[in-house]
Amino acid sequence: MIFRLKTQRQKLQLPSETPPRIIVSNSTPLIAFARIGELVLLQRIVGQVLIPEAVWQEITRANNRLGAAEIRTASWVEVRAVRTNPPELFLLLDRGEAETIVLAEEIVADDLLLDERAARSVALARGLRIIRTAGLLVRAKRRGVISRVRPFLERMQEQGIHYSGQFLEAFLQQLNE
Repeated sequence: MIFRLKTQRQKLQLPSETPPRIIVSNSTPLIAFARIGELVLLQRIVGQVLIPEAVWQEITRANNRLGAAEIRTASWVEVRAVRTNPPELFLLLDRGEAETIVLAEEIVADDLLLDERAARSVALARGLRIIRTAGLLVRAKRRGVISRVRPFLERMQEQGIHYSGQFLEAFLQQLNE
């Protein structure tokens, strides 16, 4: 009898809350989801995202850019200023990519949303954890938010987000899609 009561109490205990992940994004993941009208999906995947000022300017400076207005009003996108400007990064990468890496380092981000090859190489060499746009879709699939990744990647390609055919086929084959 005592054992049974203990078991019932254990079932009633709520799991401890896990702290939200700190996620920093470059412009491409935001633009990719905005172009296909799926910023809400991105929010469901990441919750809140931090971006440096250079990324904010890149995304929102052109009022006619698809998704700019939605990103401008997205309460879950927070703009942060970077405190340092390492010259070696600004020689290798564009301002948005460099500031994204710096911000991720300064705030010790859990994840860095980044697609561009050169920027990924630099970020990985600096010990940052990278997730590409395609990886965000995999995360959504694993959580049951979407059932298939392929339709989203195809829509992104139709809207000008480029993936090599070789990458897409290998990636989708791994997902059995």
